[in-house]
Amino acid sequence: MKTIYLIGNAHLDPVWLWRWQEGFAEIKATFKSALDRMREFDDFQFTSACALYYEWVEKNEPALFEEIKQRVKEGRWHIVGGWFIQPDCNIPCGESFARHGLISQRYFMDKFGVFAKTGYNVDSFGHHANLPQILKKSGMDNYVYMRPGKHEKDIPSLFKWESTDGSFVNTFRIPLFYNINLERMDTFDKINNMAQNEDIDYMAFYGVGNHGGGATVKLLDAIHEMDREIFVFSNCDEYFDMVADLPMQSIKDDLQFHAKGCYSAHSKIKHDNRLCEHNVLTAEKFAVLSKKLCNTTYPKKKLTKAWKNILFNQFHDILGGCSIKDAYTDAAYLHGEAMSISEQTINFDMQKISWNIDTLGDAKPTGEKDDWKIWENEEIGTPVVVFNPLPWKIKSGIQVNAQAKKIMSEEGENLPIQIIRGKQTNVNDKFDTLFMAEVPALGYATYRMFLKSEKEKDFENPFYTSEYVLENKLVRVSFDKISGEISSYFDKSAGMELLSDTLSAVLMDDTQNDTWAHDRKNFKDRLGEFCGESIKLIENGPVRSVMRTVSKYKNSILYRDYILYADKVEIEVQARVDFFEKHAILKLQFPVNTAKPKALCEIPYGFIERKTDGDEQVCAQWFCVKDEQSNCGLGIANNSKYSFDVEGSTASLTVLRSAIFADHFGERDEFCEFMEQGMQEFSYMLFPHISIEETTKKAYELNVKARHIVETFHKGTLKTQFCGIDISANNIIVSALKQSEDENGFILRLVEIKNKDTKVRINIPLLNTEFETEFSHNEIKTFLIDDKSNVREVNLIEW
Repeated sequence: MKTIYLIGNAHLDPVWLWRWQEGFAEIKATFKSALDRMREFDDFQFTSACALYYEWVEKNEPALFEEIKQRVKEGRWHIVGGWFIQPDCNIPCGESFARHGLISQRYFMDKFGVFAKTGYNVDSFGHHANLPQILKKSGMDNYVYMRPGKHEKDIPSLFKWESTDGSFVNTFRIPLFYNINLERMDTFDKINNMAQNEDIDYMAFYGVGNHGGGATVKLLDAIHEMDREIFVFSNCDEYFDMVADLPMQSIKDDLQFHAKGCYSAHSKIKHDNRLCEHNVLTAEKFAVLSKKLCNTTYPKKKLTKAWKNILFNQFHDILGGCSIKDAYTDAAYLHGEAMSISEQTINFDMQKISWNIDTLGDAKPTGEKDDWKIWENEEIGTPVVVFNPLPWKIKSGIQVNAQAKKIMSEEGENLPIQIIRGKQTNVNDKFDTLFMAEVPALGYATYRMFLKSEKEKDFENPFYTSEYVLENKLVRVSFDKISGEISSYFDKSAGMELLSDTLSAVLMDDTQNDTWAHDRKNFKDRLGEFCGESIKLIENGPVRSVMRTVSKYKNSILYRDYILYADKVEIEVQARVDFFEKHAILKLQFPVNTAKPKALCEIPYGFIERKTDGDEQVCAQWFCVKDEQSNCGLGIANNSKYSFDVEGSTASLTVLRSAIFADHFGERDEFCEFMEQGMQEFSYMLFPHISIEETTKKAYELNVKARHIVETFHKGTLKTQFCGIDISANNIIVSALKQSEDENGFILRLVEIKNKDTKVRINIPLLNTEFETEFSHNEIKTFLIDDKSNVREVNLIEW
């Protein structure tokens, strides 16, 4: 007879149909209940994940925490998960998953002398394909999940789950329920039948759950009446140790799909998650720059707090958009604090660095302020220091809050400038100056702005723009004069039309779906589409041209500014939609000119192929549709969206869903409140897809912008230009640069993004080191660089 390992647990949602304050109280009550059961039943064991829950108890009820520590030491309280909470396992970026493990595993080791060996996301709705590598490099050999169920992905209950790089974790899918209670006692017999039929041991997870609770006295009494030779009290680690040597099928895929609506519900939480992730990563990089260049103090405690806020908001019911409305007010507070911390860090470090740049040179130390905003020295020009947080050289548009007559590079090149409308509407001061800055990787460059000097020359307009066309020397973008949508996107260098038809903004009916869109594979019930109201060329200068379109559907208005720069192929679109439709899904559709379409999309730390059957899919910053033979196609990046579909050769970006808050198959009434009502803002980018590396970089450049400081005139120890890093291979990118947790050096994390074995040279002038290393395909590598510039590889926990 096979054994059923009984796992006592209490599924705890800190937020869902309640706010976190209620979840906080429930966690304490549940933990106390588990300790009570241990005193009453000598054989009872309890399993619990989520470092945050332990941290809350430690701070609020230290005596309870001490008793938990004793039970852990005794071997009856088992720590699993190794992460801060149970997050959505598709939407967070790769670095967020790394920080879940980094913060939590170190916490468990510090407080309990153990680290989690088993990953544990029993309620998350899907699991991306690179999780095995992340888990393995975070000290975990096993994984437990429940969704998708067997009816959603037909794979064995016990298997080896393998990432592209070859890392694997032994994985178990919970059968039926993670919270067997007295009303579900027949579940034990069902699981036993599964185990005997499949001839493998199983786990059965029991205890009142969702709002906590755990095992009750009556439930444990009932379990003690069962066949104790088959049903044994145990824990996840013991189970995986017992089955470790069994032959298991290898699954090399992501674990999808359950609740596809969670990747488009509540667009603000997803926008803020992406924004905060990138902002805190930028803050870490700039803090390292400032520490090395100016000997400042790295704000480790503050940045860790920012990360904890982000990680908490990644809880699957929060980030998945399926909690009550009040939960998102609380989430906004945490994201706001993370943004405040990161913005203060970024500003402090940029100001510190720019103040130490020698902006004066051999000129006299004078600066005047005839202009009410800008310090001037017309001999050398007002310095504008532009910072690049990305690990490759960029060319980016910089908008300065002043009206300049000319801008020059430090090499003396006179640059094209364009006077454009600013954000302000002040008397005689509505306009800013736009120019293109080239900035070294993870560094800065200084430009000179002149407010009074006459132009040395007028720059020719490099655009061939007309009423309905944006065109430069590289691409031509034509708009339909009736709909206002793009009708043609022609790549001149390739001699290729990227589109097969005119783009459209369509609405799909969402009435029959709950917030999760349970049991739905796609959103194809068409309601209608936005119709053109106006199209107008609002900018046309030497730097960029901008076409503004306005379209309407019933009471909703969609505004889009299409931006084309003089020497770029991509079209950046800044969109606003004033939305008032209910039970509606807005999709932007892109018919791609390809005979044999293949869809690829970014996932955390990599990419994956998706089906082209019209079913809803999940992506990160980009997806593309390319031709299998020519390898060319259309790339689509965005700054806040995670859901899309490809049907044949037509790609659709899911922009928003106006679902009801926390509608879990409930009876709808007049008190239901809808998401996405009012103004929504987002950006996306269209470009010819050439390679995974270039597509990835364009997506990053949309999401992570260059920053600038308008400086004054002073001597300094720093040069006017600096390059922080140089990587010899385009398919190796920096995921993170930060101070090490032990404060004994710096952490550089790199990832191979093309699924190609690669030998690479890493030169880091910032850290005064250079080394070579080899990457397996799609491998994540973490290096500790100490204060003497010695380099050694560590795991994601920095051990």
